[in-house]
Amino acid sequence: MADANSFQTVNFQDQDIIFKAGEVATHLYFLTSGSVEMLSPQGQAFAEIPAGKSFGEAAILPGGIRGATVRAKGNVTCRSISAEACAALLKSHSVFLTDIIEALLLQQSMYNVLRRA
Repeated sequence: MADANSFQTVNFQDQDIIFKAGEVATHLYFLTSGSVEMLSPQGQAFAEIPAGKSFGEAAILPGGIRGATVRAKGNVTCRSISAEACAALLKSHSVFLTDIIEALLLQQSMYNVLRRA
């Protein structure tokens, strides 16, 4: 059963690539200090995520694929959880919670594809 011990602290330095668009989503991240920027597959920055927020939510989806590249902006500290541990944690709270979150993420993904078209 996943719990608070399922989270690992990870550190990144300025300009480190945390993950790239198109990669399989293996971890969900919670930004505890610093900020990260999201880059389009073409390398254009389109958003900045500050401390206190999460990124990498595609890891919640079975077979999730990264839709953007994420790069550290300054020194960054995150708490990360693997996709498997995250799924177990969600299931331990409610069997319906996973389905609801997956549906919302899929809907957001479809919206993003339509918005880019």
